[in-house]
Amino acid sequence: MAEKQSTGAQAQLEDQYVTAIVVTHDGVTWLSEVVASLSSQKLQPDQIIAVDNGSNDGSVKLLTNAGIEVVKKSRSTGFGEAVAAAVSKLPPAATDSNEQEWLWILHDDCAPDRYALAKLLEAAISRPQVGIAGPKILGWYDRKHILEVGISITENGTRWTGLEEREHDQGQHDEIKNVLAVSTAGMLIKRSLFEELGGFDPSLELFRDDIDLGWRAHIAGYSVICVGEAILYHAEASSSERRSIDVRDAILHRPLLLDRRNAAFVLLANSSWWILPWVAVQLLFTSIGRSIIYLLAKLPGYAADEIAAIGLLIFKPADLIKSRRYRKSARVLTARVIKPFIPARSAQIRSILEKISSSLLNAFKPKQQEEVRNQTKSYSDIGVIDESFDEIDFKPEKRFTRIRSLAKQPFLFGVLVILIISSLYARNRFGLISGGALPISTSSAKDLITSYANSWHLIGLGSSNAAPSWIPLIGFASLITAGNPQLLITLTYFLIPVLLYILFYRTARKYTLTNYSAVFAAIIYSLSPVVLTAINQGRIGTIATAILLPPIFTLLEKNKTLVNLTWRKIYSITLLAGIAAAFSPLFLSGWALFQISVLGHLYATTTNWRANKWQEIVNNLNNDEFKKRFALLITPILINIPNSLNLLIHPITALREPGLSIPSGDWSSVVLFNPGGSSSPALYILAPFLLYLLISLISFDQRKSAKVSIVAIAIAATLSSYFIDGNGSSSQRVWSGSLIVFAQILALLSIFAIGERILPQLRSSNFGFKHIASATTVLATVISMVLITTWTTTVGANSLVKANQEEVIPAFITDLASTNEKPKTLVIRKSPKQLQYFVTRGEDLKLGDPDIASKTPVQVHSSIVDLVNGIGANSGRVLGFYGIQYVYMKNPADAGLVRTIDGIGGFTRSSATKDGVVWKVNNSLARVTYLNTKGKYFPINLDDASIAYVPGDGVIILAEKFDSNWQLLLDGKLIKANENQYGLPEFKIPSKGNISLVHNGTSRRAWVSLQLIVIITVIILALPSGRKRREVPLEELT
Repeated sequence: MAEKQSTGAQAQLEDQYVTAIVVTHDGVTWLSEVVASLSSQKLQPDQIIAVDNGSNDGSVKLLTNAGIEVVKKSRSTGFGEAVAAAVSKLPPAATDSNEQEWLWILHDDCAPDRYALAKLLEAAISRPQVGIAGPKILGWYDRKHILEVGISITENGTRWTGLEEREHDQGQHDEIKNVLAVSTAGMLIKRSLFEELGGFDPSLELFRDDIDLGWRAHIAGYSVICVGEAILYHAEASSSERRSIDVRDAILHRPLLLDRRNAAFVLLANSSWWILPWVAVQLLFTSIGRSIIYLLAKLPGYAADEIAAIGLLIFKPADLIKSRRYRKSARVLTARVIKPFIPARSAQIRSILEKISSSLLNAFKPKQQEEVRNQTKSYSDIGVIDESFDEIDFKPEKRFTRIRSLAKQPFLFGVLVILIISSLYARNRFGLISGGALPISTSSAKDLITSYANSWHLIGLGSSNAAPSWIPLIGFASLITAGNPQLLITLTYFLIPVLLYILFYRTARKYTLTNYSAVFAAIIYSLSPVVLTAINQGRIGTIATAILLPPIFTLLEKNKTLVNLTWRKIYSITLLAGIAAAFSPLFLSGWALFQISVLGHLYATTTNWRANKWQEIVNNLNNDEFKKRFALLITPILINIPNSLNLLIHPITALREPGLSIPSGDWSSVVLFNPGGSSSPALYILAPFLLYLLISLISFDQRKSAKVSIVAIAIAATLSSYFIDGNGSSSQRVWSGSLIVFAQILALLSIFAIGERILPQLRSSNFGFKHIASATTVLATVISMVLITTWTTTVGANSLVKANQEEVIPAFITDLASTNEKPKTLVIRKSPKQLQYFVTRGEDLKLGDPDIASKTPVQVHSSIVDLVNGIGANSGRVLGFYGIQYVYMKNPADAGLVRTIDGIGGFTRSSATKDGVVWKVNNSLARVTYLNTKGKYFPINLDDASIAYVPGDGVIILAEKFDSNWQLLLDGKLIKANENQYGLPEFKIPSKGNISLVHNGTSRRAWVSLQLIVIITVIILALPSGRKRREVPLEELT
């Protein structure tokens, strides 16, 4: 029976007449294998016709020598036109014969397997409804890589295969399945169907003509199948830009432009008329999105191709209109018949995510793969024999094997040690943390981002100060924790020692330290006094600097001058420096001064510095080192505009650390690399950095680094001797933590480099001074680390920064913060040494508020001082005009001060509880108050987005600090603000009408836009460049 079936199938195959059509265009590289594969077919095609489109590489000669008929066409001939030329050479199809004619279309860079034609025909003739059949296409270079098993198109024009990224052939697609279309490489199509459809659309000269033909075949009532057992190998030379594209529509010979244009053409030409607007919108926005991605990848040519592809269809619609008319006349079924073949949106998203994850993984693998490729493998490596094959005796597993194996991997061992210490160290910081210089964080990333863009901030008495750039950075970073900054900060504070350990380890390895040295240096850095003090006191500026400086050192690389660094690395450094500068103005000042001093030294030593002509000066500066040094200087400043410009106008602000102002240590602690202050390690826990510097100073190869470190620590000690007004009402010592971090990095790298250099010398020399100095250094380091670890896991955990701390503001005042009015409350804290106060709008200070708050007006400050001194008879009136409705003194309250406020007019005690004492300010104004001509005050419920009505002329008083950008609109007419005697903005109203109040933030939005442009530009320059398709190595191709 089986023999009869086989005989019947063979008879059916003999009734088929197959003409193989090979289209060539400079494909001699692959053509010899293509010709060989045709001659080796188990089922030979009845005729072979080659059409050469003006090849210049010997393709015609090769085909002629193989005895294949060649039809010569011009180089600008399209693929479809070439196939049509071959079909025109065939005799007319016989109508009275049982013989079925087929066209087998092949490229000059595709080689079919010897069974390909037989498998295609067998599948096609057993299914009468099939008009087109195609093979499974594998890669030319990697012949296990599946390229296509049928193709489709997404709603935005993407070519869709439905395959996983770099999927390998394991027989999983060997079935026969219905598809939308198959590639023209190996396409088997009935001649009658080809002629019925009019061949390939002449408007699609190359690319996407296969999908268009398959779509039209479905509409004509035919099926398209992919035969998984028929195999073809394809080099995809045109799409991978391995040869030129010379067809007429290939503007500037750009394959991507032609592909995108034809993809849009196929969708617009074949879709139903009622869905066209939706398709057009998707194509437009997808094109814009792709162009942005290409710009980020530094491929502006590809980005232009995306936009130009849509532009070609918009400005040349004639071909599209003609094609739609032709399809309408030949249509049998609706265009929606192909809907089952269009991939679902979820499948598209999944495919995109897989490609992104694959790209990210591959970004970290190349070096490892290269190392693996370069290693010579033994038989035991590939599993042929076991290395322990000859070891017959059983050896029991030794005790503590796992611990010993961990010790052999010092980096992981260090991570484990630091993680254990961190767990003990952070035991009081699990939850919503605040304290010290760190205010409570908001619960929403949106609040941080919008506060940065706002031109007016409802903080204290109001502020128009520009929010620092680190505020939106934390907001965007909290996307990692689902937009919750509180969780982000808690996790960051817990992981800081581990993160610093990993980052400094990478830096130390980059600076050629051995594995063990890098581990010890990283442990010392992550548990250094300045780091622990910054954590305990909530100094986020110093913490950010400690995190970002090691990567900057890593990018700079040891013994590499700026000339040898690529521009991409330069901009990566400037991006990290810009982020560090956003958190620490002191870092920005130090960075700028360092770059300026290096530039000055460089100019003085390498050029004719006495030149006074402009052209000579320009020529002196026209070299890579000066250009890159200028980029290092200018870019961080531009990234932090306008805050960086404010530093130039008010240099003293560079000495303020983000957050609240709290006490720190003086110069005597700073020179010991310990910034001091509450919750800092005791000075008897001496960090060995000063000893490191002294040893480095006498070492010739590390002397330069030691000098820079000494200068940095000397500046830090000098600054710590001065007091400045902090982000609050009190003066504190200058915090110089960022400079200490920089100095200790140099000291650590220097001392460990010296240690590795002299260790072999110590082993081979007699006992002497070097041995004593080395032993002293090691002993000091070990004692210091034991003491610091003990302190960290015990006393150090009781820091200023804690979880779930009690709020300063009473609950009933906090509840008022939810109202539109948001009344202000003056919070006073008096100690024997100093007076502290701040104004709140019903909430404790939030993250970033101290840095945004403006300086208290002189009238208000004087009123508060007079109130505390008992001479403030007019204090209540001034505070009331500023909308301060309550005065609050938290327990333990100063009894004398309580009696003083009780006795001064203008204040009425509201409550006295265990939390503190509250007074109500008599006759305080609302945020917006209307003063009529009779001298009566009327509160108006008006915020920045609402409209209110005033019954007549008078004055509108705004209880906010004066700013010239406040504007009032009376029935659409602009009224500018005037400053009254108390320093408040007021507006003179000439008549009744509707008013609205607005703060003009045009300049702020302009600065933010400029900053955003700079940041995006620097990010693009720092990102790795994408590769053009022709730049991809052959081993990475299909």
